[in-house]
Amino acid sequence: MAHEAYVSLIGFVATQPKKGLTKTGSPTLSMRVGWTPRTLDRATGVWSDLPSSFATVQCYRKVAEHASVCVRRGDPIVVRGTLRVREYVDQNGQRRSSVEVQADSIGHDMSRGISTYSKLPQRTDLTAEEYEQSLATAERDPLPGDREQAAQDAAESDRDSGEDSQDGADAGMSERSAGDAEIAVDEEYDEPPTGELAASGDEAFEPVGARA
Repeated sequence: MAHEAYVSLIGFVATQPKKGLTKTGSPTLSMRVGWTPRTLDRATGVWSDLPSSFATVQCYRKVAEHASVCVRRGDPIVVRGTLRVREYVDQNGQRRSSVEVQADSIGHDMSRGISTYSKLPQRTDLTAEEYEQSLATAERDPLPGDREQAAQDAAESDRDSGEDSQDGADAGMSERSAGDAEIAVDEEYDEPPTGELAASGDEAFEPVGARA
């Protein structure tokens, strides 16, 4: 039977979270989480801060993938996971201990603020690049009112298009009518002066009874 030290840690993200990859290509996320205990001086009734403590929080796989887009430095968080105490030798040859928590779950501390939750859809039919692009442009599902508004907008757009087409046809007919009028004006018969008509008549016909 495996023995694990499960802990729940409440604190603030003390360092900039950093992404990484394991040797097998799984995503990881590492950050330092700190907390500062407080104590009450019963003689004076004044609260005072004790020295801050820090632990390294390691996230893997889905926890790392999701936390990398939600957690920022300074956020109050709650971490649940397994405790690891690792001993190592620093550059000066001194033996030191490192406290690490391998996170099974991470969430924001609701006692210090509000947060929102969004469940990622399963998209097994997309490539990795398409999946990232879909996350960047994802929008909420349309509500019934949104669908009705979209249908109304589409109907108004079709009506406007029909009116524009009719206006264009009317304009074309008006232009053709104006052109026909101009042609009629250009081809109008120029009536000669009255004197010229009289002269031409005298030359074409002789008076009745005139000498040959």
